[in-house]
Amino acid sequence: MLKGNSSIKLAIVGLALSGFCTAANATLVQNIRTIAFNYPGGSQQQYSSMCEPGEKVSGGGYQILSGYSIFIFANAPVISANGTHGWTLRFTGVPSGSPTIAGNVYAVCIKEQ
Repeated sequence: MLKGNSSIKLAIVGLALSGFCTAANATLVQNIRTIAFNYPGGSQQQYSSMCEPGEKVSGGGYQILSGYSIFIFANAPVISANGTHGWTLRFTGVPSGSPTIAGNVYAVCIKEQ
């Protein structure tokens, strides 16, 4: 519980939480970017859903819609030196020659407006 100058302490906490926004009246806009894939299985594949210029990735993931088992090597954010942001999924289908694996990779992107 805050005691004493609680309004000042709350203002400081609010400023700390809004550290992403540089302007006092700025808002964050969230967009979910999606890339679909169809993969016949057997070898390692990588699919990445990328944010648009000016957006930063805040999360992401994948969804398998059809196909057999997969082995995941990476399910992670993409943050490159040139400022590109997105989400990547790297996997292989198990067993080789299994029916097509279909799904989506999602990147949750945010942008200050």
